Amino acid sequence: MPLLKTILFLSCAAFSIAQPTTPYVFSVANTANYSGTVAQGSMFIVFGGSLGPAQLVQAGTYPLNNQLAGTSITVMSGTAILPCPMVYTSMGVAAAILPSNTPPGTATLSLTYNGQPTPFPATFTVVPSAVGIYTTTSSGVGPGVFTALDGTEKSFAISAKPNDAITAWATGLGPIAGPDNVVPSTFPNFPNVQVFVGSLSANVIYAGRSGCCAGVDQISFVVPAGISGCYVPVVVSSQGVFSNFVSLAITTSGGPCSDTGPVLPVNIANQANAGQNVKIAALAVGPVSALRGLGFNTRIYLTAKLSSLLHVTVAPDDVDKLLRAGQTHDQRALKRVLAKYGAAWKTLDRAGRDAVSQAISAGQEGVVADFGQFNSPAALAAALGGLFPSQGTCTVPNLNVSSRGDGPLDAGPSLSLSGQSGSWTLMPSSAGEYQAIFGSTPIGPNVPPGTYTISSGGGQDVGSFSASLTVIGNVTWTNKASISTVDRTQPVTVTWSGATQPGTVLIGGYSQTQTEERTFTCVEDASKGTFTIPSFVLSQMPATTGGTLFISPHPLSHQVSIPGLDLAYFVDASSQSKTVSYH
Repeated sequence: MPLLKTILFLSCAAFSIAQPTTPYVFSVANTANYSGTVAQGSMFIVFGGSLGPAQLVQAGTYPLNNQLAGTSITVMSGTAILPCPMVYTSMGVAAAILPSNTPPGTATLSLTYNGQPTPFPATFTVVPSAVGIYTTTSSGVGPGVFTALDGTEKSFAISAKPNDAITAWATGLGPIAGPDNVVPSTFPNFPNVQVFVGSLSANVIYAGRSGCCAGVDQISFVVPAGISGCYVPVVVSSQGVFSNFVSLAITTSGGPCSDTGPVLPVNIANQANAGQNVKIAALAVGPVSALRGLGFNTRIYLTAKLSSLLHVTVAPDDVDKLLRAGQTHDQRALKRVLAKYGAAWKTLDRAGRDAVSQAISAGQEGVVADFGQFNSPAALAAALGGLFPSQGTCTVPNLNVSSRGDGPLDAGPSLSLSGQSGSWTLMPSSAGEYQAIFGSTPIGPNVPPGTYTISSGGGQDVGSFSASLTVIGNVTWTNKASISTVDRTQPVTVTWSGATQPGTVLIGGYSQTQTEERTFTCVEDASKGTFTIPSFVLSQMPATTGGTLFISPHPLSHQVSIPGLDLAYFVDASSQSKTVSYH
């Protein structure tokens, strides 16, 4: 696909949206990373219904007009009311360029199609600079769109190599002095632009508008030496604002890439990129706090468990509050929720109260098995490819992109687990998801060493199988006690011992405020025993006193074979975590 067509259509994936009778805008975002923060002079996308014709129409020539196939877009910011040059339009999505002279701040957008305006304007944020890097998955996560100087697109098969000059294709560097509806006549460098490849800073050659397309930027840099892999993270900082983290395949030779640590297999990523369905399973044992990210439905379990223990009906909303209190170790919040059930609590003996406390403990362990399929590279990249970078690097996943699969898979009416502490039956918690809680033992955060086997007689989509995981040892976070506050402007070193070797560990963090939620993941060879999280990664975390830092075995360390599936992992979800302050 020619590069121009690729850039213009990367954000225009197929969306199945029920169409209203009048135009309606759901959201406004950067066309590359889908952030609701849009830079002056950048290309943005509008999602909605009845925005344009049934078939997508692209602007064919320059200058771009303010109306295309009956669609026009107007932005109001401050006292300015500005028409936007149209790039493409269709029933569910439309794209335009935000004029460079749009005042920064909160802006509202109105769209008109065939003379009929949207009844309600959409709100978004305008800033001087906010780069989004285009990705091959059209989702803002996964492999970025990178080219060599001769225009060759980089891929898993044609990787970059150290000292290569590589161009990242993006939008959002900022405003220009000339008109926005044509290709610029001059190409000045934008100031204060940095590129980080893996944990290393790259030499930036050029950062400015492209010579191909209005509203599209090129950021050219030299690939630093000393790093390789299929999923090496790349991020751009412009005027102190960071882009989405994408990946670039790097090898010493520039040929097909490979990884020393566990990552999403290249053949599976290529299968998704070719439009083929990918069927995946994740089996995991470990603390419930970690299993939630793998599909364990704590709400269902706790609602039933607490209702049984207290002999009253516990509201699901109260269960959510209990979970939040447990995660943040907020004893006052815990007591406030339990106070609603004071009468039932008073009737319990000591053993009953201990059982309630244990049920809501973040260290309670269990098992989960999740079977699903992915019909798009975007969802697969968000679920796996965008979470686990190449060894020795860190990434910050784009949480705005859904990682949910495109449908569950039936693996049978129930599954069974046998392990060091007994046997359990995994019952369905929802379609394609099975789970069980261990009960009184074991209590996390580590899974006791030994062999664990999950088996099933099979179902409509998944054949009969028996998959095993052998836990040899547990990771010990050796400098855990010394880290309680994380200065986001300084690197942080994490040390460990006892990890399975050869093997790989995952180091990560999580931080959430009322307006922002971010996480990061880093990968390192277990034998090294130490890893330093770069400050530019930590700077992405919002300031909070209730953040988390953790270390665990790598979730993709143990691949198993299950009939009917393309990919399956049995995960040791042991996880040592700690509440920390990010400031």
